[in-house]
Amino acid sequence: MRLNPKDGAEMVWIPEGEFFMGSDLTDGEPDETPMRRVYLDGYWITKNLVTVAQFRRFCEATKFKYDWKKNKPKWDWWDDHPMINVSWEEARVYAQWAGGDLPTEAQWEKAARGTDGRKYPWGEEWDANRCANKQTCPMPIGSYLWGASPFGILDMAGNAAQWCRDWYGNEYYKSGNDRNPPGPAHGIQRVLRGSAWSGFNPSYFRCANRFLQNPTYRF
Repeated sequence: MRLNPKDGAEMVWIPEGEFFMGSDLTDGEPDETPMRRVYLDGYWITKNLVTVAQFRRFCEATKFKYDWKKNKPKWDWWDDHPMINVSWEEARVYAQWAGGDLPTEAQWEKAARGTDGRKYPWGEEWDANRCANKQTCPMPIGSYLWGASPFGILDMAGNAAQWCRDWYGNEYYKSGNDRNPPGPAHGIQRVLRGSAWSGFNPSYFRCANRFLQNPTYRF
């Protein structure tokens, strides 16, 4: 583990190698099939979601114009909570300022489920006590240590949905590269992963579950 000198985030190294990506049709949605072995080079990923405080420091350091008043959630901005109401473009600008990028779908999924193809970050069985779900607002960073992934990454299920770098492709798993897949070359919508604090269906929180949304969308 190391600290990112730019924003102070804890970074975790995900080693190179294969993992099981996707789901069988009996256990997932058609756009997650087939389950396949995918090889990824090693990479760093943050242990926690980006906080409100981190995003505010980014805006102050770069003079980035984010409308805090217009985008304020009904519960207000709390420094130790995950940053929400950001578009794909805003999330990527932050990630690149911090010295990296948004993860690809494959990188996100490996960090979330490890290499054994498990359904949830913590294992095969749904456990509502291991992630933020059925909540009226996000929870502070580090609230669900017992919901960590095999690599120690937190909030990969629930709390705040996370933008990935990829364009969304409904048939991509059937034709995508099995080595460092970058996602489709073009598209209309971007990929979101991880579900969010208000989710209630256990299926939404599976590591292989995919969401799609217009990149200008905020929630």
